[in-house]
Amino acid sequence: MNPTVYHAPEQDLTSGSFWDELSQVPATIGSRLPTLDRSLDAYFDRHFAAIIEEWDLVTGSDLNNLENRLEWVSSEITRLYEGKMALESRAQDLDRLISSLERSK
Repeated sequence: MNPTVYHAPEQDLTSGSFWDELSQVPATIGSRLPTLDRSLDAYFDRHFAAIIEEWDLVTGSDLNNLENRLEWVSSEITRLYEGKMALESRAQDLDRLISSLERSK
């Protein structure tokens, strides 16, 4: 009894053949064998939150919080610098007034 062969024009003649299946054997075997990489990946997947906490790693939310704080500190520095410049201007005005008062006496 011979198997029925269906011909699909878009397929290669060796498509689904023994050679195609044989070429996929190393990938199939490789995906089933435990390796150090897969073991480490599985370990990190199971213990990811604890590792971040224990090693004090930075997360995306930590970076967002730091970015927000940096933006706030930058705006505070700008505001304080503007205040410093205003105080220096007032001090120069007061110095001029004092100098003019001393000359008028």
